[in-house]
Amino acid sequence: MANQSKILIDSDISIAKTMPSKFYLSDKYFNEIIDKVFKQSWQLVTDFKTLDNNIYPYSFLEDTINEPMLLSKYNDKVSSLSNVCTHRANILCNKSSKVNSIRCNYHGRTFNLNGEIISYPGFEGVKDFPKSCDDLKKFKIKEWKNFIFSSIGGQIKIDNILNSISDRLKDYPFETLVFSKQDSKEYVIDAHWALYCENYLEGFHVPFIHKGLNKDINFNSYKTELIDNGVLQFVDDEKSSDGEKIYAYYYWVFPNLMLNFYDWGLSVNIIEPINKEKTKIKFLSYPKKNMRQPQTSDSSIGKVELEDQQVVLSVQNGIKSSAYKQGRYSVKHESGVHYFHQLLSGYIN
Repeated sequence: MANQSKILIDSDISIAKTMPSKFYLSDKYFNEIIDKVFKQSWQLVTDFKTLDNNIYPYSFLEDTINEPMLLSKYNDKVSSLSNVCTHRANILCNKSSKVNSIRCNYHGRTFNLNGEIISYPGFEGVKDFPKSCDDLKKFKIKEWKNFIFSSIGGQIKIDNILNSISDRLKDYPFETLVFSKQDSKEYVIDAHWALYCENYLEGFHVPFIHKGLNKDINFNSYKTELIDNGVLQFVDDEKSSDGEKIYAYYYWVFPNLMLNFYDWGLSVNIIEPINKEKTKIKFLSYPKKNMRQPQTSDSSIGKVELEDQQVVLSVQNGIKSSAYKQGRYSVKHESGVHYFHQLLSGYIN
């Protein structure tokens, strides 16, 4: 029985078979990935410019893990704290604000901005109190460029992929990026989260699905590089010769973050599982100062996004077929998908 639950992806892509359909259809595998992968993952929370207040509440993957957390900024140091009072588990903060301390509105227990308990009315006579367990729990945090990440377990290492971005894009003007609320969107699609990632991890489909985008790029220049817990795809602009102008750098950070660098700025996709047949896609737009994300062309991000969603929904329907179990990889085009499947199968097994 145990062997039947194993999913093995051969390390040799030329003989490997793709992820079997049972992976996408099983609650067991879905829950196992949430527990073993997403609890150890690093999730992008926000950027420093958006964090204009010193308290910023958020939920770590609200549709599955739903861990209440808050970012606290004190003396320019950012911490990720539990957003749950250590007295009777009341949620402490419901909106971003500027405060000098964190006070529970239920019974008045108060914490400083480092999460340490400083006031506890009504607890006179309680022995061996307070202790360190009465402080707010601290979660792991990572700062990179403009962005703040947090994690519950932090076992999945993403420093190599982030450092690779920094090295390759050392002249990219990160400091000029500004969050655009009007161009940012949130979608919910009726498909497995991994199917969306797989679609992102190969450009093989571009000439077939994205006619407008395909006109703007030199598809024959499309390249994929595997990085520890990450994948880079990049392609020349259609007007470029010998790689003198890159159309875009597409970075994927395991398991669910996509960072897309263009001339106009950065687009971010965060892929959040809801259940095995439903996924939330957070699309965040960060144009460079005095620039805006292109809106109306046949290759606009919005149009390409909807084209991707349509084909992912089609695959979601097809994956349920009794006639399909698993397929094979294109050695030339699908090394990113193969690597993704290897990572997932490693955690399942």
